Amino acid sequence: MTATRTKAGAKNAGAATTPSEIAPGVFVGGWKDAELFEGARICVLDERPAELDRLPGTRHLPIYDGATEGPIVGNLDRVAELAHDARATGSPVLMFCGHGVRRGSLAGAWYLHRYEKLSLDAAFDKVAEVRPQIERPEEWMKGWKLLLAPSKATARPDRP
Repeated sequence: MTATRTKAGAKNAGAATTPSEIAPGVFVGGWKDAELFEGARICVLDERPAELDRLPGTRHLPIYDGATEGPIVGNLDRVAELAHDARATGSPVLMFCGHGVRRGSLAGAWYLHRYEKLSLDAAFDKVAEVRPQIERPEEWMKGWKLLLAPSKATARPDRP
């Protein structure tokens, strides 16, 4: 199902864009989805956009390091944990980037990998079922193999 959910779980009809539900109450999307989403929001863009101030309570955790062209596995783990914690309290959660194609879908797949115990390939397949426009990390990230060996990746702390 691809619909923006309110805290009560109702659909937000008429939205120009909608996030993609990858698991019950867990969504992947882009910036426009985040503007309409009611629930926990986690921005995974590399830099914290100033516009994030318009979305109170939204967390920002970069999951890609442009300098090394690789993932920040520690932050991916933190994003998955935040999403899991939101679901544990009954809140829908949206992991988002600019368009929900690269970083947002990576965050969603990582959540499925960590909390639903899917292989990373199977997790991306599940995200692609509801969001076919995604790009897998090996298509855009030189250091994507760090996702397969997370203990070798270096975590970067959360930015305020």
